Amino acid sequence: MFKRTKVTDGTATGQVGFRKKSKVPGVMITQYIEKLPEGKSHPDFTRKPIALTIQEGKFAFFKAIVTGDPKPTVVWSRNNGDVSDPARYQSKYDPNSNEHTFEMPHVKPDQADTYKCFAKNEYGQAMVTVVLNVIEVGFKMTKAPQQQAEVANCNFKKVLKRRSKVVPKAEEPEKKEGEIDPKFWELLMSADKKDYERICAEFGVTDFRWMLKKLNEMKREREEEQAEFVKNLSDLKPIHINADGTASFELEFDLLDPSSSIYLYKDGEMIPYTKELGDKMKHCLRKVGRKYIFSMRDLMPEDAGFYQLDVEDVNMFSTDFKMVDFLVKIQEVKAMEREDAVFECVISAPLSKLMWFGKNMPLEQGDKYDIEVSEDKLIHRLVVKDCMVVDKGIYAACAGIKSCNAWLVVEADKGAPKGKKSARKTTRAGGSGTDLQKVAQEQQQKLDKEREERKEKIKAAREAAAEAAAAEEPEKTADSGAGKDKGAAVEVERIDKTSVAATTTVAGDSGSGHSAGKASGGAKQDGSHADAGGHSAGKASGGARKDGSIADAGGGHSAGKASGGAKQDGSHADAGGGHSAGKASGGAKQDGSPADAGGGHSAGKASGGAKQDGSHADAGGGHSAGKASGGAKQDGSHADAGGGHSAGKASGGAKQDGSHADAGGGHSAGKASGGAKQDGSHADAGGGHSAGKASGGAKQDGSHADAGGGHSAGKASGGAKQDGSPADAGGGHSAEEASGGSRQDGSLADAGGGHSAGKASGGAKQDGSLADAGGEPGITSGLSDILATRGQPAELTVKMNTDCDGAWFKDGEPLKSGGGISITKDANIHKLTIHSCRDTDSGLLRFVSGDLSTEGRITVGDVPEFDEDDLHKFSKPVIVRVGQNAAFKMPFQPQESLTVSWFKDGTELKDGGGVKIVREPNHSRLLLRDCLRSDTGEIKIQLKNPFGAVEATSQLIVLDRPGPPEGPVETVETTSSVIEIKWNPPKDDGGSAVTNYIIERQERGHSLWTKLGDVSAEKTSFRDRNVTHGKKYSYRIYAENPQGLSDSLETADSIMAGIMILSGPPGKPKVVSTSKTCINLTWTPPEDDKGVPIIGYQVEKRKKDTNQWLALNAINEPIEDVNYAVKDVTEGAEYEFRVSAINESGAGDASPPSAMACAKNPNMRPCFKDPEDFLVVRAGNSVRVKISYEAEPPPHITWLKDDEPIAPWINVINTEGMSQLVIPSSKRSDSAIYTIKAKNSVGEAFFDVEVRVTDEPKCPGPVELEQTVYGKVAVSWVPSPDQELDDRLYYVVSQHDSNTRMWKTVADRLFANTYTAHNILPGIEYHFRVYAKNDMGLSDPSQSPTWGANSNRVPISSNGVSSMEISFERPPSILVPLKVHTPPKGYQLYMTCAVRGCPTPNVSWYLNNTCINSDKNYYITNSCGVCSMYILRVRENDGGEYRVVAVNSLGKAECSTKLTVRD
Repeated sequence: MFKRTKVTDGTATGQVGFRKKSKVPGVMITQYIEKLPEGKSHPDFTRKPIALTIQEGKFAFFKAIVTGDPKPTVVWSRNNGDVSDPARYQSKYDPNSNEHTFEMPHVKPDQADTYKCFAKNEYGQAMVTVVLNVIEVGFKMTKAPQQQAEVANCNFKKVLKRRSKVVPKAEEPEKKEGEIDPKFWELLMSADKKDYERICAEFGVTDFRWMLKKLNEMKREREEEQAEFVKNLSDLKPIHINADGTASFELEFDLLDPSSSIYLYKDGEMIPYTKELGDKMKHCLRKVGRKYIFSMRDLMPEDAGFYQLDVEDVNMFSTDFKMVDFLVKIQEVKAMEREDAVFECVISAPLSKLMWFGKNMPLEQGDKYDIEVSEDKLIHRLVVKDCMVVDKGIYAACAGIKSCNAWLVVEADKGAPKGKKSARKTTRAGGSGTDLQKVAQEQQQKLDKEREERKEKIKAAREAAAEAAAAEEPEKTADSGAGKDKGAAVEVERIDKTSVAATTTVAGDSGSGHSAGKASGGAKQDGSHADAGGHSAGKASGGARKDGSIADAGGGHSAGKASGGAKQDGSHADAGGGHSAGKASGGAKQDGSPADAGGGHSAGKASGGAKQDGSHADAGGGHSAGKASGGAKQDGSHADAGGGHSAGKASGGAKQDGSHADAGGGHSAGKASGGAKQDGSHADAGGGHSAGKASGGAKQDGSHADAGGGHSAGKASGGAKQDGSPADAGGGHSAEEASGGSRQDGSLADAGGGHSAGKASGGAKQDGSLADAGGEPGITSGLSDILATRGQPAELTVKMNTDCDGAWFKDGEPLKSGGGISITKDANIHKLTIHSCRDTDSGLLRFVSGDLSTEGRITVGDVPEFDEDDLHKFSKPVIVRVGQNAAFKMPFQPQESLTVSWFKDGTELKDGGGVKIVREPNHSRLLLRDCLRSDTGEIKIQLKNPFGAVEATSQLIVLDRPGPPEGPVETVETTSSVIEIKWNPPKDDGGSAVTNYIIERQERGHSLWTKLGDVSAEKTSFRDRNVTHGKKYSYRIYAENPQGLSDSLETADSIMAGIMILSGPPGKPKVVSTSKTCINLTWTPPEDDKGVPIIGYQVEKRKKDTNQWLALNAINEPIEDVNYAVKDVTEGAEYEFRVSAINESGAGDASPPSAMACAKNPNMRPCFKDPEDFLVVRAGNSVRVKISYEAEPPPHITWLKDDEPIAPWINVINTEGMSQLVIPSSKRSDSAIYTIKAKNSVGEAFFDVEVRVTDEPKCPGPVELEQTVYGKVAVSWVPSPDQELDDRLYYVVSQHDSNTRMWKTVADRLFANTYTAHNILPGIEYHFRVYAKNDMGLSDPSQSPTWGANSNRVPISSNGVSSMEISFERPPSILVPLKVHTPPKGYQLYMTCAVRGCPTPNVSWYLNNTCINSDKNYYITNSCGVCSMYILRVRENDGGEYRVVAVNSLGKAECSTKLTVRD
């Protein structure tokens, strides 16, 4: 039953609580009074505790920050429990951070609850709740609530049966060599057939035929078990990692009983889970329809393991969750644009698929990405195909919770043609830079080696099993007799330990301890259980049985004879169940049951008791040095003989019913005999360490007779009983004979109930009373283990119940007084005193008195200590500045079991965050990173071992600049010439004393702060004598110490020097101009400024039909000029304005208001704003011509195409101040001059825009080569089909020769269809390409034929003797004349012609018969006969007749054309 913590409400009787709302959600506030006093407040939380889910044994805490005036008190409580235990709950408060902390060290599951935090003061209360969830560690099935209910219902069989077939590692028995892991079969039964080969290879199983045969058998059994609880089990999906970082597995089934319990195991241990998705537990099992999904979040390496899902006690699904690591991680890749990038890695275990991510998005196999896996599934690759610049980013590979990532850097291809994509590259960039194949081979060899080792172990185990099976055949025949085999046959694997169940209600043990006498199991006639013999050195014999009971004889380590009892039915008799040095023989059987003799290492003879039924007789179950014999049984009871380390003979008392007879239950040196029983009672004889004879009293009923229940050195005999009562004789350490009194009823007779050295005899009783006889010596207070400090005295005391002598021993050697040891005796108190403990005094001390003894160990050691020099050095304060690290180091002597702890101001420091604690064998270091001023305090180190603790203390001083001076700033005096202010010292001086204060001043209306001076730290006031009357000043004060300046303390309001003097009103404002967005005003300064300078003006406006004046500028933002543009107006509204003059005292009287002014534009003729007159658009694209204009009133807009109305498919969009012409899909025919016409009542305006719609030109026609003279080749071509359509089209010629093997442009901006190539050398091949080019770009080239060394030569005539002299001189001629041009005004213009002549003619250009060669408005060139003239912008006076005149010594040639300039 939990004790509920009582927290009383803070309201008094009759007091009303007012609910208030907190800024922090989840906080409940109750205010006790309706109206709070000024400056006071009710409690509230600025930081509330946060719900916590934590593992058992961890450190749990809640933190809260509360506010309120007066300061609230904070109280913590819980719903279902008490928080008053200081060992489990600790409330703390940090005044520096104002944090209230509620701590629970080593949190336990019973502390899981809802906690409440109350903050109270006299004005109210604030309350918040928070939940603590505690996860139990190692939660197993035995802890399940269902099991508790089953235990309550006595359903022990089901409780014991419900366990995972895969036991936890801590409980896992030692595996035999080559034994197959049970997980192998569990995985196979839940796996697909395609995974069988992989699982077999993993566990080293090679015999697939045997595996499949056994698997089918196990599946049939499992399906029968599953059919009891579920149906339609399907869709088993093994555990896998999801994209969100969680792991899950799922399956589908229908529960026959919806109330059936579902359990989850990991490596055999039950794990808690939640069914709510929003819960903060790590594991979740949720149901979606028929599907059950188990998920796990916050994955860690320790989450790897074997997971199982059970319904009740039947397994439904098993899966193995493995963690792999990256042996080689992916590396950064730098790739060129349109190149493939490769990321590759190697993992530690085969995995069919990794999860790849690119820029936080999962990647899949497709057109963009190739995901490759090697044959051994160790090497994984990601190929990013056809990399573009947008592909750059971070790419990651994930294998479970392990991942690695790297950058992909894509560099643009600078050689790509502008506006076009570069060609697709066939190269790959990236890779790991290491030999992945070699790393993978080494890992594969390692895995293969481990697999082969498992195979060899399994093979060796099978061969050994086959040999053992062959050797068992002759032994089985020999074991069919009545126990005459004297060998030590062991048949371990065929014992079915779970097939025998105890059917008796009472258990009988005979000889369950270390007995030196004889222990014999009592005879039984019913289904009771008789055990005889513990660890016996005598004889232990299993009792005879007549029914299906179990008789065990010799259950311990026997060195004598253990014989299994005879059986007459199909029962199971075991003889010799322990380490026996004698003979172990199975009892005779008359049916087909197995008889086992000698179940352990036996050196004697173990014989099972005779049985007449299907019961189980075990003889010799332990390490016995004598003979253990189970008592005879006539029924289905169980007789055990020889259950412990016995040196004598242990005999169980005879029983005629289903009772339990125990004989020799302890370390006995005599004879322990159980009393005879005629009913279902329980007889125990010899239950302790006996050196004599312990005999249980005879019983005629179902009573319980115990004889020799303690450490007895004599004879203990239980009194005879005739009823169902128990008789105990010899219940303690007796050196004589203890005999229980005779009883005729159901009473209890005890004889010898203590450590007795004499003879204790119980008196006879005729009723149910108790007869005790005893007074033997005994130890009332014995020795225990103690720790002693080296050099200090130590005392050990033994107290007896009588005055008797005793002796002291140390490690088996007797001790005497002397040598620093004193042994004294005072009546019944014995003392051993060590005056000065040394290392040699450590050991096992024993006190012996007669047959009684007690012992304890003394361990001598030292309390930890510090070296004096080190202690002195450590005690010096550590002084650091804020932000620096503080380090403490303390050496000490290395010791075992030494615990080192660091404390700050009494609070233990833990490693983590800004605290780093290093523990070395001979010293410890503490590092506090980035110290704050609040870290100043006491630092303490504590060394602790079992002998004591020692502490050393130091101080940490963190220096910082001081805090700001305490405010507010008080004005002591203000006159027309002096202002005196006062303040208070700072609360925190930063660790060093304040040296002085610095005062700065700012005049109102100025942004500059001026330093006035400083004052000493003792003075906290300042007089400013340099002030002007009527002006306002602000002050700020800094505190200074050796570490620097503090933050400033500033005056809340400006302080005026003297009294306030305001200016007179300015002149009436006049409206200069108006528009719909602005009204311009002007005014005159005031006639009377009252002797104070005016620093500006404030303008106010009032809308017509309203009474409110609105300020257009703040007083601290005065208008310095006497005119102002008011832009905060609404179009069409009427306003009036007034102005006030501002001086240091503030704003003066306002001027008279202005006349009403309407916010609207004045009428104006339309005009266009910065229009563009030329636009080039690619055919097929949309054309958008935007023209901005200004006009009032708004004009009517009209568009024309070549002075004609535009077509209906051309859209015109008119908005305020802009008109837009849109052609959705342009064609070449849309090229024209478009005119916009804007007209209103004031006037009209026109503007022309030339739109040229074009496309990339088609390539020129075939190219022909002709050599006219030596060294020159004339290149001519057929014009491009677009030449007639585009007057801005020209040609570009490129040349390639076999020497340089490079293409270079030799001619550009050719408007003719010919070009003369110069310096054509013999013996070299030449190629030419001709491109057409316009505003859209280049066409594809036209290729010329090859001009080579052996073709197209000019024939040279020769008669072999002499040759004629050839002359190349010729008069000038015009090869290509000038063309007619009609460019628009403002356009650029090229004129080109070709001239030939030898010698080279002189070319002159004329405009209207005026030479323009020297005119800077024309750029004229002559390149190898190609004469060009370029005009940057055509003007009106550039129109006229142009003439080119070429003159040389042989003649003259000329051509002309006309240039017409269009508007």
